[in-house]
This record gives sequence, C-alpha cells and structure tokens, in this order.
Amino acid sequence: MAKLNEQDFKKELSSGNLKTLYVIYGDEKYLVKKYTQAVIKKAVGKDPSGFDFFQLSSDAPLEEIFDASQQIALFSERKCVNVTDYDINSLSESDLKELENFLPEISPTTVLIFSMPTLDTSSKKKKDSKAKSKFVKFLSAAEKQGTVLELKKLGDIALESQLMKWAEKNGSKLSKINASKIISLIGTDMNSLKNEVDKLSAYVKDGEITVETIELLCVKNSETKAYNLSRYITKKDYNGTFNELNILFGQNERPEIILGGISSAFVDIYRAKAAIESGKSISAAAKELKYGSREFVLKNAGYSAAKYSSETLKAILDAILDTDMKMKSTRSDARILIETLVAKILLIIKEDR
Repeated sequence: MAKLNEQDFKKELSSGNLKTLYVIYGDEKYLVKKYTQAVIKKAVGKDPSGFDFFQLSSDAPLEEIFDASQQIALFSERKCVNVTDYDINSLSESDLKELENFLPEISPTTVLIFSMPTLDTSSKKKKDSKAKSKFVKFLSAAEKQGTVLELKKLGDIALESQLMKWAEKNGSKLSKINASKIISLIGTDMNSLKNEVDKLSAYVKDGEITVETIELLCVKNSETKAYNLSRYITKKDYNGTFNELNILFGQNERPEIILGGISSAFVDIYRAKAAIESGKSISAAAKELKYGSREFVLKNAGYSAAKYSSETLKAILDAILDTDMKMKSTRSDARILIETLVAKILLIIKEDR
C-alpha cells in the first residue's frame, strides 16, 4: 500500500492486483479522469452493470459511501464505487475520523475510488491550515489501506510528446516544434490540448499538422491573445491596436491579463535586445533564461528588438511598470489606464530615433 507515481500505477493496473481503495487527484485533471476510468474498467469492465458499479457525487452522505462499499458483488468478480470530487476538507473532525476508521472495513471484493476530476486539492490555494491538514491526514490513512496517485502537470517535453502521440493515434503527423507551437497558443491544460489535436487531426486527416493549420484553427488562450496585441503595437498599426484592444475588452478579458500580455511581449523584446548588444546568441540567451521549448518566442522578439534603441525599450517598460502600480494602488478605471498605456507606448515608438 503506497503513494505511487504514474509509471508504477500503470504496472499495478496491468498486474490485475487491484487494491480495495484508490485516491486519484492532482493538478492535471485530464490524467485524473483517464486513470479513474482505467481503474473502473479494470475492476468491472467497460460496460458494468448497475448492480456492481456505483457512481456517487460530491454530496453523497458518508453512510451511503459506507453502505455501497460493504455490499457484495453480484454479477462480477468485483464491485466498484466511484466517489467524485468529495471535499475532504469540508468534513467535520468527527466525520473525518469516521471515514479513516472505515477504510480497513471496505469489502475485499470492492474497489472504492475517491476521484478528484475537477476539485482543486492544491494546498497553496487553501487559506485555512486546519482544512489543509484534513486532506493530508486522509491521504496518509489512504496510503496505508490502498493506493494514492497524485497527477501533477506535465513538463514541456512530456507534454509535447503526448501531443505527438495523440496525433499519431489519430493517423496524422505532428512535429515536436509544432507541438510546442500548439502549447504556446492553447496553454498546458491537457483537456484543451486533446480537443485541439483531435480537431487538427480531423482537418488534415492522414496528413501533417503544419504551423499554418495550427494558426488557422487553434483558439488562442487569454494570455496569448493579450500577448499578440503587441504585434499591432510594434507594427505601428494604430487602428489595428485599438481594434484588438476593443475586442479583448469586449470579450471581458481581465485588465491584468491584458497588461501581463503587453508586459511579457516587451520584456521578451528587451531581453533579445540585451542579448544582441552583448554579443550573445538568442539560443544561448533562451537557454540561460530557461525558455525551454519556447525558444522561438525569444527568436521572434529578436526581429522586433532590431527596430528599437535600448532607451526606447526602457521607456516602454517604465510606462508598463507605472501602469501596473496605478492599477494596484488606485481606484482608477483599469480600461482607461491600459488605453492610456497603449497610446503612450505608440507615442514612444513614434518618437524613437
């Protein structure tokens, strides 16, 4: 009985030696759903009967969980009880103790799963330290009786590899660099990425997913849309800049996201400028600054960096910092502050010598 990593968990499932208890949680909700379904399928098959599979919601009373977990399987070797998004932190101390005491009493023919496919269990977002300890205490008790699996966010390399595997399974081709491109546009949520790869594969069929196809079909995330606003700014496209800004506000994008996108874009340009002026290659700078698979972002910034002096870029960053401080310390209308910032940046660029 233990807390397993993903690879050891796969081995346990393959062995067929299922435990009576599983707790599956973590930040990567796609994998939480995937491995929950894998346990259910291993326990009671792909199409379980209503007698041997119980799906319980987050508001199920403890007594209902206990009763379902102690009944004997009728039409298969095992019975499976899946409890979804059960908020352990909301339990009273007495109910938590009752739940912990029950875990050794689960029927030997039952597989009880506590699965968290949407519930946020990250302690950093919990302000109440006592509430945090309830989930931690439950995990400690669960490890003694069964298997605990925490599924963290994948790193860039693993995520790129996963996208390539999905595309291959769909019968299409996807290169590593284009997998990275998709991630840069969509973000790291695996549910969203899976949907995008499936959509792209359906479009190209057995062909290759190219950068042109990605830019045509992928829906950009909020940060990317805000980041792309800087493209209009650097082109000195005044109408395009304010049209894009109006679209962002019309889509109810948060002002801090828009400001963050503008800030990130000009920080990248300034870094590229500094690398060029110091005689360092963009690739070396990207490695030193830990851009990883996003090296292309710094390379693209390098093209814009050549247009401006260091003094101009410093003035732009000062204006961004000033706006950020005003948004955090005053009650001024955030939209007016950002529109003023954009106008100021355009003026700074116009006056660049």
